[in-house]
Amino acid sequence: MSDRGREAKQLGMLLKDEPRSFPSAVLVIVRRSLLAVWRARGGGLYACGFLVTFVYLEIRMFFVDIFQAESISGFFSEAATEMLFKYLGESIQNTITAFIWPVWFVQYEQPWGIAMLVGMYLVFANFIKAPLENWLFHDEPPEELAG
Repeated sequence: MSDRGREAKQLGMLLKDEPRSFPSAVLVIVRRSLLAVWRARGGGLYACGFLVTFVYLEIRMFFVDIFQAESISGFFSEAATEMLFKYLGESIQNTITAFIWPVWFVQYEQPWGIAMLVGMYLVFANFIKAPLENWLFHDEPPEELAG
């Protein structure tokens, strides 16, 4: 069984046996996933923008689908039948859109879009990056941080 399969099984068992511990266990997995994306995208403003854009698009997709459903049971029955095709396709589209998130700012009312992107970089580099990395890497051994 893969690591993700084992994690899903452990989460299911934890939810059944110790429901109060479930949110913290999910947070550990989410943080680990964010850390993997952070490292894959270079760990700077681009990585942060990618994560924020992707999460925003996925949440928006989910809520649009909920509000378009005629009932909660209708949402879940539609979600079960369309999961493989619709959500996978939309997630791929959201990933591509998240990859090009800086283009949104550059295209926004020239030259203000570029100015907003430069301002975001300055704010990120000076105020956001260190606390965000402290949260993401708080339990990483020092030798892994260097590599």
